[in-house]
Amino acid sequence: DADALFLRAYCLYNGEDGYVQDYAAALDGFIQSGEAGNADGYVSAGAMLHQGGYGAAVKRDQRRAFEYYQEAAEMDSKEAWRNLVACYALGEGIPKCEQTSQYIAKTMLN
Repeated sequence: DADALFLRAYCLYNGEDGYVQDYAAALDGFIQSGEAGNADGYVSAGAMLHQGGYGAAVKRDQRRAFEYYQEAAEMDSKEAWRNLVACYALGEGIPKCEQTSQYIAKTMLN
């Protein structure tokens, strides 16, 4: 189930509830939970890819981050819409476009 996949990924990310911290496995888990229908999974995967690092466990990939934010936004995630606004405003993962950023903010976040 999507929520269970998300919770397992969260535990892997934080090293909680008997799970050893494993960022690569957490990223995979967040993606799996998104694919199963959990928007927060896609948002979390996008956030990890947007930042990258995690002791070299996750390669920074702002384009993929943007794509996961889009997937989550299509699932009605306000957080994903906010992240898309930032991506367009800053040109991260997508060419910079203030007009699109402002349009999304006006139509999806009000």
